[in-house]
Amino acid sequence: MGPTASKKSDLAIKLHEKLPFSYIVNYDSFQVYQELDKGSAKPSKEELSKGYYLLYDYLPLSQNNDVATFQKKGREVIDKYSKSNDLIFVGGTGLYIKAILFNYIFTKEEIKMDEDYKKDLSNIELYNELYNLDKEDALKIGVNNRKRLLRSLFINEVHKKSKSELNNNKKDELLYENTKFIYIKPPRDKLYEDINKRVDNMINSGLVDEVKYLFSKYDKNSNGLKAIGYKEFIPYLENKATLEETIELIKKNTRNYAKRQYTFFNNQFNSVEKLVYNDICEAINDIDNII
Repeated sequence: MGPTASKKSDLAIKLHEKLPFSYIVNYDSFQVYQELDKGSAKPSKEELSKGYYLLYDYLPLSQNNDVATFQKKGREVIDKYSKSNDLIFVGGTGLYIKAILFNYIFTKEEIKMDEDYKKDLSNIELYNELYNLDKEDALKIGVNNRKRLLRSLFINEVHKKSKSELNNNKKDELLYENTKFIYIKPPRDKLYEDINKRVDNMINSGLVDEVKYLFSKYDKNSNGLKAIGYKEFIPYLENKATLEETIELIKKNTRNYAKRQYTFFNNQFNSVEKLVYNDICEAINDIDNII
């Protein structure tokens, strides 16, 4: 585990080479989507065809993906393969791997949240209300993510319990004992430099043409097109932003996403031991110990 652009996938391949009867299993929420090739940083079609990759590139862009569904799929993979194969889970969507490996219980909402729910409240008012009800979740979400603030307040209203109370029910209980956690945690300045390079490489490899094709084929509100590296192109396609502005926005949003990943991986896996490395070179040099 680790933030985007920390080269986790490269380490997964090195581990697979050392563990020939292993599978590499994705837990990135957007690498599950078909056709998101240039901007999702998933392995190439040629690489994926080798047969030892699981949970990549299987979902049409027209379908929605959610953590509860992915939890089920991930556990099905474990049940099917783990008795005779090593499984190398790799990705950046921390909640997905937390949900798979730990006793993470999701509650289905019986009442759909109305579109006008608390629409008259500002973000800071929503944040303050949630802070009084569920300080832990409010601090985790922050004041700018209106959608998540509304969802947390709605969950509290429906269940008469905070989201933290619902999720804290044994959520740190590891269900699979024979699990090793490897955390690639680069210095932030080095990571941000690598993020900028990755975005430039995506542009040079044809991301703009891919985006134009996908937005001509699918509705711009399709779940898969909400990924960083795709959603930022909407103003550009509407002639409201230049390509240079779009590229800088992708870099900025990716860096902000990396910050959130740091926070999640730093705080959500304290119940287990982790092997922590500053970069994958350190991890590769220690690969025999990892195995």
